[in-house]
Amino acid sequence: MKVKVYCYAKINLTLDVGAKRKDGYHDINTVMQSISLCDKVVINTNDTGKITLSCNVDSVPCDGHNIAYKCAQAFYNRYDTTCGGVHIHIEKSIPMQAGLAGGSADGAGVLAALNAMYGEPFSQNELEEIGAAVGSDIPFCVRGGTAKGEGRGTVLTNLENIPDCFFVLVKPPVGISTPEAYQKTDERKVIPPGATEKMEKNLHSLELIGRYLRNDFEDALANEELLSLKKRLLSFGGTLGAVMTGSGSVVYALFENKEYAEACAREMRCAYDRVYLVQPVNVGTSVYYVEK
Repeated sequence: MKVKVYCYAKINLTLDVGAKRKDGYHDINTVMQSISLCDKVVINTNDTGKITLSCNVDSVPCDGHNIAYKCAQAFYNRYDTTCGGVHIHIEKSIPMQAGLAGGSADGAGVLAALNAMYGEPFSQNELEEIGAAVGSDIPFCVRGGTAKGEGRGTVLTNLENIPDCFFVLVKPPVGISTPEAYQKTDERKVIPPGATEKMEKNLHSLELIGRYLRNDFEDALANEELLSLKKRLLSFGGTLGAVMTGSGSVVYALFENKEYAEACAREMRCAYDRVYLVQPVNVGTSVYYVEK
């Protein structure tokens, strides 16, 4: 049997980082949005009795360290059955270490593919539970659309879909360490007021969405290269706002007008290798092929 799945990236419209918890995680409050940039996951059954994995990107681990592999293991553990043998192939388009949850999207895609393969034994909420045991971003990547995340990001509330729009994403060469990003937020003397509550009340308006885009990591890191990139994105005509997503290092700009967005993407490609023009989508994964 073969199943193919689109696995959509996510961006944070807001990301409010609270205090560190006793379990080592931080409380966050965030509005997340699925976007059209996606990886593709293909799962084939075989008779090896093993989970195996391959990827078109050499630097991606193809063993038990991979989130997609861990999600497959978690699925079989919850399904209470022995894996007869599956091979997972990941075709990556989502850049890594970018704040776009590419690995989590692949994990969510594996859960969706295996669920389709076995006749959908689990509901969406159950798949989210399975994913939450593997990683904090996976439940949202299962659900997709527009949602608020609380706790460590796994407590989700559906929000209204945002209006049609365009995002220009730029992945600069600079890398951001997630532990370092959290450490910088811990060093703040005062936790600033969050933007998530205002964002979730104003998702009907692109102008207001642009106004309330905010990321505590961006403020805490104060990385000169990222701040310069954000300033440049804000200088383009038609830009409604710009912000870093996740713990970085992608910075994106919001546009209502496609022509303005295309012009921005063209110019940014003269300076950066990885620039993406995308739109919001209302799902986290999409099974697009099943062969029995």
